[in-house]
Amino acid sequence: MAVKNLTEMLGFKASAYKHWDPHVVVGLSAFCLGIPSCAFLSVVICIVQTVTPPYGFETWIHLVFYAILCLFYSFAVILCALADFVFIRRNHRSYYGKVDIFWASLTFFASNVNFALRAGIVEPALCSVLAVAAFLYSGSSKSFDQWVFRHSLWHLIAGCIGSYGAFRLAPEGPQTAAHIWPMFGIVLGAYLVAIAASLGLCAIFLPKALRTSVWEFGAKYACWKAVAT
Repeated sequence: MAVKNLTEMLGFKASAYKHWDPHVVVGLSAFCLGIPSCAFLSVVICIVQTVTPPYGFETWIHLVFYAILCLFYSFAVILCALADFVFIRRNHRSYYGKVDIFWASLTFFASNVNFALRAGIVEPALCSVLAVAAFLYSGSSKSFDQWVFRHSLWHLIAGCIGSYGAFRLAPEGPQTAAHIWPMFGIVLGAYLVAIAASLGLCAIFLPKALRTSVWEFGAKYACWKAVAT
C-alpha cells in the first residue's frame, strides 16, 4: 500500500523519494540533531551548578522540559540515522521512517511549546517557518546529489534551530549566562569525541559479517512500502 507523509497529504508534491538512497553524508548529518541535546543539557547543568535551591516553580518547569527535550533530540539522532541512512530505500518509506517522522513532529511540537513559554509566539513561529521551509526544500529534490545536500542541510538547520531555542532567553539567564557557552563547549566536545570513538570502534572491531547480520535483523522490521505518486 502506498504511503504519504503529512505535507504530501496537504498537497505538497514531493519528489525526493524518487532519488533518496543511503549516503554517508546524510547518515553523519543525523548527528546534527544531537547538538540541541548538548545545548539543553548544558543549560540544565549550569542551572544546577550556579542557582541555589530551592528553585521556583517556573525554573522547575523549564528544568523538566529541558531534560525531556535533551532526551527527545537524542532519540531523534538514532531514529533519523535508521530512517535516512541505514534502512532508506528509493521509492519506499520504511517503518523506521514513519517512526522518525512521528518522533520529529513530537520533538518539534515540544520544542515550540517550551520556546513559546519563554519567548512568546512570534520567535517560535518564525523558527517553525524556517524549519518547514528547509524540510520542503529537501522534499523537492530532483536528483540524488541534490537530495544528499538538501537533506543534510535540513538536519543542520533543524539542529541549529533546536539549539537556538535552548539558548534564547534560557531560564535563570542572569545567573547562568556567563557559564552556558563554556559548558556547551565541554558537552559538545564530549559528544563529538563519543561519536568519533563509537564510529571508529565499530569500523575496527565489528566484522562485516556481523554488521550485515545486524542490518538483516533490523530489515525484518523495516516494512518498506511504496511512496504514493
